[in-house]
Amino acid sequence: MARSSFNEQASRLDGEVYGKIVAEMEDGIIAIDAHGKILYCNPSAATLFQQSTDELAGQPIDTILPPRFRHAHRDHLAGFMKGPVDAKYMGSRKSFIVGYRADGTEISLGATILRTSGSDGPIFIAVLRDLTERHQHQSELERLANTDPLSGINNRRAFVDLAGRELERCRRNHSPVAMVLFDLDGFKAINDRYGHDVGDTVICEFANIMKSIGLDNDLLARWGGEEFIAIMPDATLDRSLAVAELVRRNVEVLGFGAANGLSLPMSVSAGVTVSQDANESLDELVRRADLALYAAKAGGRNRVATQIGETTVAA
Repeated sequence: MARSSFNEQASRLDGEVYGKIVAEMEDGIIAIDAHGKILYCNPSAATLFQQSTDELAGQPIDTILPPRFRHAHRDHLAGFMKGPVDAKYMGSRKSFIVGYRADGTEISLGATILRTSGSDGPIFIAVLRDLTERHQHQSELERLANTDPLSGINNRRAFVDLAGRELERCRRNHSPVAMVLFDLDGFKAINDRYGHDVGDTVICEFANIMKSIGLDNDLLARWGGEEFIAIMPDATLDRSLAVAELVRRNVEVLGFGAANGLSLPMSVSAGVTVSQDANESLDELVRRADLALYAAKAGGRNRVATQIGETTVAA
């Protein structure tokens, strides 16, 4: 005797059994009509949104969406209603639905949306899974991957990615962009004489100086070793030179190594370059800033130099 098919087996389950399965599922399930009104939600969905099943039933689906997404969601629902597919999944490392709880907090949701028919017209079933913890974990992993563990600012990898986006934006707007490359003078001697613990303290203190001046509001990163880099969207040559000079003066007057009970004199050299229309590549801007930095070092250190085109000028 041939085994019955899955559909034949499923057909033997009555409505009470189906209802029990839905009611006890860990995933939230919400049914809405063609007008976006909630017809049903299981206890898991009610828990997700911090409301009771009775409170949610009869409300518009907008109730569980952040206000800023409500208008767009209506358009998505209308498009799905008329579209060719009966199922759609939304929820990945980069993409998810944002839910809105009764207390005003937001949650990240993965959602499978199913379209079916009822006696009164189309019905949409949303199967929801809370991805908030997963996304928080993923965000923390990405933050760690993009952060220099010593100074707490962007690392080189993150800078290249973010600076490329800023360059593209400035290019579209035909606005200038400046780049500054800093190098701590005599840093190797600090490591050699006082050890790497003191060297690490100096790196952190220098990063804090740049952040206090506001460079992290532009885009700041540790380029490598004792080199730091900043890209300043919409910045003129005068502004970028003024900021680089402000950093230089702060380093000159402050003592370093305080966490180690020291007050070491330090200085920094800087190379500045500006692109008026942001029409150079990131590599080209880095090359010019590096040439300016080399000129500042060769000119005696503790100074700022600029590279405009192929011309180097000591500031």
